[in-house]
Amino acid sequence: MYSDKKSVLQLVALLKAHGITQLVLSPGSRNAPLIHSFTADNDFTCYSVVDERSAGFFALGIIQARQQPVAVCCTSGTAALNLGPAVAEAYYQQLPLLVISADRPSAWIGQSDGQTIPQSGMFEGMVLRSVQLPEVKDEEEEWHCNRLINEAILSLDNNGIFGPAHINIPLSEPLFSFGYKQLPQVRVIRRSKGILTLPQKEEESYTTRYRLATKKMIIVGQLPPGHGLAELLQKISDEQGVVVLADRLSNIPTGPFDRFDAMLRTSDEEELLELVPELVIMLGGHIVSKRLKQFIRKTGVNALWQVTPSGEVSDTFQKLTDVIRCDPAAFLQRLATLSAESIENRYRERWENAVVTITPPEATYSDIGITGHFLRQLPGGSALHLANSQAVYLTQQFNLPAGVDLFCNRGTNGIEGSLSTAVGYAAASERLTFLLTGDMSFFYDMNGLWNRHLSPHLRILLNNNGGGGIFHTLPGLNRSEALDGFVAAAHTTEARTWAEQRGFLCLTARNTEELQQQLPLFMNHKGDRPVLLEVFTSMEENSKHIASYYQQLKNNRK
Repeated sequence: MYSDKKSVLQLVALLKAHGITQLVLSPGSRNAPLIHSFTADNDFTCYSVVDERSAGFFALGIIQARQQPVAVCCTSGTAALNLGPAVAEAYYQQLPLLVISADRPSAWIGQSDGQTIPQSGMFEGMVLRSVQLPEVKDEEEEWHCNRLINEAILSLDNNGIFGPAHINIPLSEPLFSFGYKQLPQVRVIRRSKGILTLPQKEEESYTTRYRLATKKMIIVGQLPPGHGLAELLQKISDEQGVVVLADRLSNIPTGPFDRFDAMLRTSDEEELLELVPELVIMLGGHIVSKRLKQFIRKTGVNALWQVTPSGEVSDTFQKLTDVIRCDPAAFLQRLATLSAESIENRYRERWENAVVTITPPEATYSDIGITGHFLRQLPGGSALHLANSQAVYLTQQFNLPAGVDLFCNRGTNGIEGSLSTAVGYAAASERLTFLLTGDMSFFYDMNGLWNRHLSPHLRILLNNNGGGGIFHTLPGLNRSEALDGFVAAAHTTEARTWAEQRGFLCLTARNTEELQQQLPLFMNHKGDRPVLLEVFTSMEENSKHIASYYQQLKNNRK
């Protein structure tokens, strides 16, 4: 039985018709008509997550696992505001998250009624489409409601341009009448898809300019797994002498320039001048390496092209000259067909010679050494989620086993939600799912474990160094008297008790011997419950080990 609210019936029917059947539901009375109707229909897979902030990120994990749109539904009031961080992350990571927020009737907005705030358009600037549904009273309003829902759903994927959308649905009392046995027949609006390519004249112009540049570089930012660009990029690099700098989050397999960040950190100005490109082509999203951004910003690059289906301007390197509105795969396929005549291979060789001197950090018992131990033993074919700050930065220094897919909430770089996202991914996937996280990210998102959907395939490596360890590595800040108490927020909290209450097998390590003893059990995929390995280190010692590593690299280059 379904709710008798016509707007609810339209919404439920259209979600089914468009294939959005994965739903994350947070409790409430105003959204009870929605919850009842979704859970009464066997075509929907429903997850219950109480904390709306966690629910939003949990939904992002499902999107990453299933590579399809997911809806998250909440009640009225500040519940919807709590979805804001996940909406922002979905927007900048271009993930199709559909937010459905129940609301009070518009007449009661601003009238001091409970759980009533202005919800219409509350995510403006962070969603591709936001609609306010009418409370359907006649045929015209039903047509209007149908059209708005179709518009919101279609905006999630506009010819390869993905992102979140928001449906706000006011619901008047009575709320709890569930008298409809069947969903109505609804109009479904569909949009055709095609590969976005350049007109012939523009394509010829770019290929001509591309041929003329002798020092070419392609920078690849964050991309989802399965993008299909790796072979094209390797072909272009090998046959045309192009330097391809792929961020670890690009999900590009290991290449000859992998440790470019450490090389840029430890090279002098004279060495860097030899590495300056003439033409830079940018693909993908966020770039973790601050050193790469600084390097390109300071150089005399002649042209920087950004290849993006959306056509939006994103001048990360302050050198942007061309926005190429095209499917990246189509653009690279065209470049890959170009002749390799008169290619300047010496530029690529300079980069290879510079990067080859960079070796991975030694396996000391510290943040950086533990990261290396962990990544070297990571099972091939697993999924790896990274929390922000130290976890994602240190991972850049190591190779990953073949077949490991990498995820990180790097759209907005916030520490919130990484735990919830990994939990959501594991719940919707059969793969062994690892999360590498620091203590600040973990404890900030503790409610990520507060749900009924904890997969036995979930593995969490918690690096507990007693605070925000990355702040101890920042020059200048590490001399502040406020560092430990207010910036790094030093603490003595441990995760074991909370995790055990949630059904985890909990392991601990405080030295190299204990770590080596626990890692095989941690990596085992045959367990019947999730596993937490909490590793304890020192912020001060970690900072010393990281500084020592980069100093050693500098000494080796002299």
